[in-house]
Amino acid sequence: MATTREKGCLSCTSVLWCITFLGCGVNYMIRSNINIAIVSMVKKRSSDGSAVVSECFHSDINITRNYTLNESLPEVEPIDDDNELRFDWDEHEQNVVLGAFFWFYWAAQLPGGMMGRHYGTKKVFGISNLMISVTTLLIPLFASLDYRILVALRIFQGICGGFCWPSLTYMISRWIPTNERGKFMSAIMGSSVGAALTFPLCGMIIHFFNWQAVFYVTGTIGIIWFVGWWLLVYDNPADHPRISESELKHIQNGIGDSVSEKKLPIPWCKILTSWPLLANIMLAWGCIWGMFTLLTQAPTYFRNVHGWSVQKVGFFSGLPHVCRMILAISVGHLCDYLLSSGKLTVTGVRRVAGFIMNTLQGVFMLGLAFSGCNSIMATICLTAALAMSGAEPNGALATYIDLSPNFSSVLMGIGNMVCVTPGFLSAALVGVLTYKNQSSDQWKKVFLISTGILLVPGLIHILTSSSKVQEWNFPKSTAKEMKEGLSEKDVEAQQRLTSDHETEDHQDKEEETKS
Repeated sequence: MATTREKGCLSCTSVLWCITFLGCGVNYMIRSNINIAIVSMVKKRSSDGSAVVSECFHSDINITRNYTLNESLPEVEPIDDDNELRFDWDEHEQNVVLGAFFWFYWAAQLPGGMMGRHYGTKKVFGISNLMISVTTLLIPLFASLDYRILVALRIFQGICGGFCWPSLTYMISRWIPTNERGKFMSAIMGSSVGAALTFPLCGMIIHFFNWQAVFYVTGTIGIIWFVGWWLLVYDNPADHPRISESELKHIQNGIGDSVSEKKLPIPWCKILTSWPLLANIMLAWGCIWGMFTLLTQAPTYFRNVHGWSVQKVGFFSGLPHVCRMILAISVGHLCDYLLSSGKLTVTGVRRVAGFIMNTLQGVFMLGLAFSGCNSIMATICLTAALAMSGAEPNGALATYIDLSPNFSSVLMGIGNMVCVTPGFLSAALVGVLTYKNQSSDQWKKVFLISTGILLVPGLIHILTSSSKVQEWNFPKSTAKEMKEGLSEKDVEAQQRLTSDHETEDHQDKEEETKS
């Protein structure tokens, strides 16, 4: 980030990036720790002769038919230990536990955005992460009582976690200028690093200790992060006691007047009928469906279809998230370059990111669907598909701020309210398709459905999207602006934004003519 800093010290913006990066990592570590832990939490179910296991256990001798659980299978690392507490949960119950986090996660998105706007990102994002960290410590106790009690805890965690992400845009819109936003948005990819570390870390914890330790370790890490967040983060650069004059001036000049210091009335009708916003939400929904399907189900898929050990599952389930982080940083630098050099408009840059996050992810998801028992191909396609979703911060997420810096937290709240539904819908679909049938054919159906969900909104976005600042970012009438208590500076900003719209319209038409 091109912010100035005092000699020998990190700039406040750099510190903000680091602590936000870690916070996003903690958030995903907490929500995904159970995805790997559940492999060891659940008993190996005894056969009733009706369940179907993966034919890939026998792929080495080229047998392609399905095998029932009462037939002889190759030796696989045992998942049961008489000294370990394990639960007799079937596929449906397991997926209920995995998906419960997202049942009401959606309901907290819009309130999270509005609370971020009212109370600030520091309080909303910080306390929400603290709550899910503390409640993670209770998972072993609740699981031992009844899986339905654990489901209730996961629902509560989802509600608390739902306030996190929409609140972030409030702070970002006040700290980061538009042409530096791509690089800063890569901080959100801390989620990928969190997930990448969680899978192998939890695999090792389970190997050396037990599955309960997974929740004690990750919950404690979240609490430690909160202390750092509370001490180092401020919602507005002008409020930061350690920011240098030069850095503050750089931020204020870069952001200009696109963000009002006054609390503006929310133009609900215009927001809810905005096609650019709807197209962006569809894009994000498709991307998140693919991402959540892979994030949540990868350990179960590799364990049940390819017969991998917990340690191997942990390592290779975490690998895609490292690639996702690398791609996010790369795309962020590319987008900022294309914008600052004038090679593409904001809309053009967001369309490039949208193509990567949905269309390319869909192509690799299709490859995963047809990978069959080839574990090498499955690993490559799954890794690449999840990596492509790393363009999301520079596509759908950045667009919420592009469309309306003043109401970005509200837009993201609305978008996330819709886009988190794949968290439980995908888990429910997998539970139905793979219930007592862990064959590669059933998982192929899961991945084909995900492919379609990725490609359709990706195409719509390429053809119809826009990322220009919308006219309703400021109230239209000058008289109304003055009545609401806005400064003359804000009124002049609206006039400049109108001029910018006309310039970008001309550039967009030139791009379409060339294409």
